[in-house]
Amino acid sequence: DCPSSTMTMKMGLERRLKEAIPEISEVVQVLPDAPDITEEAVDEVLDGVRPFLSVAGGSIDLVSVSGSGGIQPTVVLKLEGKSASLFSVKNEISQRIHRHFMASGLRVEWDG
Repeated sequence: DCPSSTMTMKMGLERRLKEAIPEISEVVQVLPDAPDITEEAVDEVLDGVRPFLSVAGGSIDLVSVSGSGGIQPTVVLKLEGKSASLFSVKNEISQRIHRHFMASGLRVEWDG
């Protein structure tokens, strides 16, 4: 989610739409209402995967939330147990967080 590539894409879309529909004066990005990125909200998302991790002998904890409301909010998580090294598990958890918050520039990082 590079800001310059987003702007380039917006300008390209705007130009094409204006060519096709001359009445369009500008293109404005509208994001759906998404929940704020708080520790409580992240924990709610993690509660959805904790039972599966515990069955496999693992656990996940929220380490920190920073930059909420800013350009690049960051969630840091700690995954422990046998599944901690599995890319697929980390990927699924990251995707759930991204889908829930729908925040541009949101980063999910792993501690350890």
